[in-house]
Amino acid sequence: MTGAGTEVFHGRVSELEALHDALGDATTRGASAVLLGGDAGVGKSRLVAEFGRAAAAGGAVVLSGRALDIADAPPFWPVVTALREQARDGRGAVARIVRAALDRLELAGRAADAPSGRVEMLEELAAVVDRVAGRAPVVLVVDDLHRADRSTRDLFAYLLAVPATAPVLLVGTYRDDPAGGIPADLLGLAGELRRHRGVRFARIEPLPRTELAELVARWAPDRPDVEDLVWRHSGGNVFLARETVRAVLDGDPRGVPQTVRELVRAGVAALSPAAVAVVRAVAAGVGEVEHALLAAVVDLGGAELAAAVREAADAGLVVVAGADGYALRHGLMVEVVAADLLPAERVELHGRYAAALHGVDGRPGAAARLAHHWQLAGRPAEALTATLAAAEEAERLRGYAEAHRHWLRAATLPLPGAVAARGGYLERASAAAALAGDHDAAVALLAERLAGPDAPTGTALAVLRARLGRHLGAAGQLTEAEDAFRRAVAALPADGGEPDEARVEVLAGHAAALLDRADFTGARAVATDALAAARRVGEPRALASVLATLGFAAASARDGAVGLEALTEAVAVAEASGDPVTLGDCLVRRAELHSGPLNALDDGVAEARAGAERMAALGLARTASVSLRVVAANGLFRAGAWDDAEREVATARAAAPSGAQLVELRLSRARLRMGRGDLDGSDVDLTAAELVVGSAGLPKQRLPLLILRAGLDMWRGRPDSAFAHVMSGLEIVESGVDDVFAVAPLLWHGARAHAQAVLAGRVPEAGAVRRLRRHRRELAERADRSEPALRGVLQSYEAMCVAEDSRVTPGADPATWRGVADVLDGLGQPYPGAYARLRSAEALFAGRRAAEGTADLRRAAELAAGLRAGPLLAEIAGVARRARVVVPGLPGAAAPVPADAGGPLAQLTDREREVLDVLAEGATNKEIATRLFIAPRTVGAHLASIFAKLGVGNRTSAAAVLREHRE
Repeated sequence: MTGAGTEVFHGRVSELEALHDALGDATTRGASAVLLGGDAGVGKSRLVAEFGRAAAAGGAVVLSGRALDIADAPPFWPVVTALREQARDGRGAVARIVRAALDRLELAGRAADAPSGRVEMLEELAAVVDRVAGRAPVVLVVDDLHRADRSTRDLFAYLLAVPATAPVLLVGTYRDDPAGGIPADLLGLAGELRRHRGVRFARIEPLPRTELAELVARWAPDRPDVEDLVWRHSGGNVFLARETVRAVLDGDPRGVPQTVRELVRAGVAALSPAAVAVVRAVAAGVGEVEHALLAAVVDLGGAELAAAVREAADAGLVVVAGADGYALRHGLMVEVVAADLLPAERVELHGRYAAALHGVDGRPGAAARLAHHWQLAGRPAEALTATLAAAEEAERLRGYAEAHRHWLRAATLPLPGAVAARGGYLERASAAAALAGDHDAAVALLAERLAGPDAPTGTALAVLRARLGRHLGAAGQLTEAEDAFRRAVAALPADGGEPDEARVEVLAGHAAALLDRADFTGARAVATDALAAARRVGEPRALASVLATLGFAAASARDGAVGLEALTEAVAVAEASGDPVTLGDCLVRRAELHSGPLNALDDGVAEARAGAERMAALGLARTASVSLRVVAANGLFRAGAWDDAEREVATARAAAPSGAQLVELRLSRARLRMGRGDLDGSDVDLTAAELVVGSAGLPKQRLPLLILRAGLDMWRGRPDSAFAHVMSGLEIVESGVDDVFAVAPLLWHGARAHAQAVLAGRVPEAGAVRRLRRHRRELAERADRSEPALRGVLQSYEAMCVAEDSRVTPGADPATWRGVADVLDGLGQPYPGAYARLRSAEALFAGRRAAEGTADLRRAAELAAGLRAGPLLAEIAGVARRARVVVPGLPGAAAPVPADAGGPLAQLTDREREVLDVLAEGATNKEIATRLFIAPRTVGAHLASIFAKLGVGNRTSAAAVLREHRE
């Protein structure tokens, strides 16, 4: 075949140009990415290889690595191998930077006792890319991203999550699923990357028939008869087309095999026995097979091996990978050749690999590779030893997803002597899954452990049930979590004297669960009992958890200083414990307290952001880091920094969280979307959160859901539906909720919905209104007994409720809302402040104080415009139109529906049209006057003019004319 070196790039000019354009954008604008998907064999890898060569020729530093095709791939494998190749083959300052980084990475990987191993890996991998980019543009390629280990994917997202100006282009290739979409393994990452402006997705399509025909003509210039056959068997897939042509030229009388398996088998069958041995050995290897390793596995002499490799390479089956390794040319070949191995051949090959690797390769990730080969060699004892080493190594590097798979494999290896240890492996697998953010797997594994024949009893049973409760809570199953903690406490043996660590752990977890249920009284009681015991036992994780619970509960009630002091001690104890989960919990509690009840928004946001970075570096990017970013986003929302809040939400989404963290994130994004006017998007988020929470969710989840549902219905003009959501919320409050900070906005939404419903002529049931007002009185009483900062927040909500009442109270003071706005300005909350200014302007216009009303309306518009708060701006514009005042910067105000140019409505003035529009809704003269801020006498004058111009004698006829001639 001729032209073999260029066939992949025939018809790929636009794809190459797009990659070069992306590199140019990254050079001028900072870090960006291109993800290339396509069918197996369509030419993705060759495309990026050609681009890499061109980019390198243009002065870029190209770091290219391929993901391993095993489930237990070592953390960061493609990136680390790319750096190794650069260190080996590079020259100058770039090579020195990479070599120095690899030395530090090796130390991080081997430092068994270093809790910051993962921290160093993440920071150094990101830092080395940044340092190299200081010398030249960097292209980092991760080939076969759908096979990449979890840590590599997290790093891929991490490099894009933080805004950067360094000239870095990330390129990932992935194989489409059979339907042509994103493979299931990549859905989470791909879904989040789509939200980054600097990320482009492209699909490498099969070649059209005309271009394929030109390519076939290059390969087989003397055989024009094969073009139709090649097209029917390849459909434009370059790999299949090339194999078809190869088979034809090799003399296959049928023209071409019918399946990929047959194609590969035909290629392998044409080789000599030595070359077949090479192909089979490379197929059984993991990723790239180094020449020295291949020599140890294949029983061939040096010269014979070299000749066999050359034969396989010339046949297009084996390609050179890296500087000194080999791989089969395509993943499909690996699958076909490996599947064709007889069991005895497979066992023999993997046994040879294991023997060659055992005790030789001490680099990070070697244990995982060794475990893979020992398992497939049918040597479970040796596989167990290597698997345990791989699991512990992954945990040291904070590669928790990989550790989870290793521990699970250890639990499932068919080794009779390991049955007694299986329960411990399941516990470790569950813990690792939880750390990786796979909460459902953590729950399932621990449930399996508790249901097993060797399930523990007594204190050990209580501890496992408490841990199950923690995992259930993280999975968003808060009701089940509460039940698990109750059963854990019940399983504790009767107190026989000095407490032990297990008892303290159970009580600490139970107290935290009660706090999440918003049962602050119960949480304080359990935590108080556990505190002295925790101090005597000296178990730092339990002590930190108890202190955090007590601190948050105390500060949310009467004493903010004492609460913060306890939380500060909790963070210090958690830091000393070295346990990232406990530290994350304490950081979340403290940040929530600052940015919530204490209204110290700047402190809370700063703590949450710093904590999120810390947790991500400690391997908790999908769990504690997400919770902290949500805290930051919510604080930024209240402070009016909505753009920053959206960035925090986007960064958290990039981590692909699940369970409780995903619910928290959905609620935060729903709030932002609603404020900006994406009501449908907000509805989608709330619906998704409801599917996780269900009807039995606990107050921590259900109250915010109902509050946001009420707010959404208010913006959609459904105050009666909003009021019903508030009534559902009150049922939750009446079940024993102590969290007044969560209850206060629910009550304001109830007052707001009540006022709007009354104005719309849909008065809520009197008993429901009395119920709402009773809760308001209780909140006011609680506010008087609360911590001063919280008291101010609660009193601002009660003031808003009173002001909402004034909207439907005859003779109410028009200045009521202005006082509320001043209070909210003092609290630094521009969104409700803008709403209060709007209502103040409305009241002032109704009270014939137009100048003051105009000033407040303009201030409301200024605040709302700064937030880009679409629905609020639209309502401000409506008031401006009805008051007939000019407010600079407002979007187009809602004008009367245009009239038919030739119809009777064209005779009316704009004000008369406004009067007629309100009249057609069934409003009385007094209601028209209230809506349009004019005197009832003026309404009468307008109606007389309208009747005369339309030639009608009453309101009903005028409304009929409007309906008939409205465009």
